[in-house]
Amino acid sequence: MTRDPLEELFGPAPEQSDEPAPVSARDRLAYEQAERVRTSQLATKPQPSDRIDKAKPWIVVGMVAVLALVGAILVLNLARGDDTTAKPTADPAPQTNTSSKPTTTSKPETSKPVETTPAIPQVEVGATNPLPIVPWGVTSELSQKFGSTSFNIPDGANLVLTSSLLDSFPDSCAAMRQEWGATRLEDGTFKVRKPAGSCKAAPELFDEIWGLTDAWVKTIRPAA
Repeated sequence: MTRDPLEELFGPAPEQSDEPAPVSARDRLAYEQAERVRTSQLATKPQPSDRIDKAKPWIVVGMVAVLALVGAILVLNLARGDDTTAKPTADPAPQTNTSSKPTTTSKPETSKPVETTPAIPQVEVGATNPLPIVPWGVTSELSQKFGSTSFNIPDGANLVLTSSLLDSFPDSCAAMRQEWGATRLEDGTFKVRKPAGSCKAAPELFDEIWGLTDAWVKTIRPAA
């Protein structure tokens, strides 16, 4: 039988026993402590299934929040669409003609005071006498109330009467005695010649002479 070279160098190997080698109490205690630490770490270490179970509520909450947000957006869009369809379209504003000229506001005319002509007194003329006016080529009818009457035409246009009725003005109105008569106008017509004012001392006499003079002027006509 051939010997193992190692046995020739180191001698025969010791016989192995099937029984385990005895462990000291210190090694056993250290081993038990190491097992306890490993077991506690495995117990406290979260497992993948635990993480998934804990995350499920938050996933559900997030999905609900997303769905609520999407629903709110849809409702808002629908509400805006209803508003736009419900509102009637406003008619376009009428176009104004900008080419027209601006209207100018005219200033209100100030009314001038109307000069009122005093009404000619109405008198009883009575009987009349013819009074021809030869320089003018006309004739007339003068009331007999004037009494004895004469006239003169100093400037060719103004006829001045002189009569007993005119001489009856009081001295306070003496200037009026020579201010009655007739004026021939350029168009061939005639108007009464009279004082500008009235006689306050004899207003009734003034009105009577005015009415009689007006009636006389109206009878002036071309001589036949």
